[in-house]
Amino acid sequence: MTPSGTNGRAGLYLHFPFCRRKCSYCHFFSLPISRSGLDIWLKRIEAEAKRFADDAAQGLSAERPVFETLYLGGGTPSLMPPEEVRRLIDILSGRLPLMTTEFTLEANPAEEAGAEIFREWVRAGVTRLSVGVQSFDDSVLKLLGRDSTAARSEEFLRNAREAEFASLGLDLMIGVPGETAISLERTIDAVRRIEPDHVSLYLLENVEGLPFEETLRANPVEDDAAVDAFERAAAALASLGLRRYEISNFARPGLECLHNLKYWRYEPFLGLGPSAASHLGGRRWTNVSNVDGWASKLAAGDDPRDEIVPLDQETEAKEALTSGLRLVEGIDLAGFAARFGFNPAERFRREIAGLERSGLIVLSGGRLSIPENKLLVSNAALSRLI
Repeated sequence: MTPSGTNGRAGLYLHFPFCRRKCSYCHFFSLPISRSGLDIWLKRIEAEAKRFADDAAQGLSAERPVFETLYLGGGTPSLMPPEEVRRLIDILSGRLPLMTTEFTLEANPAEEAGAEIFREWVRAGVTRLSVGVQSFDDSVLKLLGRDSTAARSEEFLRNAREAEFASLGLDLMIGVPGETAISLERTIDAVRRIEPDHVSLYLLENVEGLPFEETLRANPVEDDAAVDAFERAAAALASLGLRRYEISNFARPGLECLHNLKYWRYEPFLGLGPSAASHLGGRRWTNVSNVDGWASKLAAGDDPRDEIVPLDQETEAKEALTSGLRLVEGIDLAGFAARFGFNPAERFRREIAGLERSGLIVLSGGRLSIPENKLLVSNAALSRLI
């Protein structure tokens, strides 16, 4: 079964669960890397891909998509040498229909990486490098507990640029302890020098229960100050030719992250690896969130999924509306109606009229969207629609 509007195309996400050291603010699942752990992960990724392919061939899976984007996230996937990346692609290609136009690899600039390793990643098939810089101010990096320095990050990115990836992106964190107008300007100046194709700009959040919660308690950041810093950074990125296309994402035209756009456009994706999430065939599921449990289930021929949630059309429509309104482009109402059987502008006519009067939503040209200057407070609009 192919969902309306997706053309049988899907995204493929792989969770690489290893790091040198886990950052104190990170809530993604990861473990210290080891040679044996990497070998087990590769072997079980092959088993999980085979399981999905076999289910599809036997009609046990509702979908048999072609995967046009591949995203290797983590963790720290840049710990994989290029030859291991090639091995991974061979494993996947032998089991799944890959027709990837974009292959993203996440990287940590704290890792030593000369120009040659970047070129080898490109030869291995990586088209897009996403580098977790967070800041170009050393005092902020120190408070975040990052192993990298601003100078090392710039060197890492310069080497990456020479390798001629189709797209070079970086992640920045805003609203962090120790951030000042000067530190923010240092970061923007570095972005100006590096000229990346894509920038993800994130507000620090969701650190409850993590080690960084204590750091934040000792160095509190006011919400208004964080929002102001975000808006100043967003304006600076726009002046550098990086167009905002989602709440936290900016890109040169044509270099938006195609894989992440699948999430926001509510298109299907498959996740492989421990803790990886999937949305396919009217269901959403998440894998067991530890390597041993995930690997053991696959070794025994068991299902590695921890939770499977069936989604009715009404639920999918609401989730698609929520996801789509994260995008500056908003939602194409005719396309939405074709997929889900109703036009949100008609069903929520009264609510939308009120939101328009408040300046929280725009209904124009057959599209429904949230004004760019209101994206950070988009929950105020969504709560009245969903």
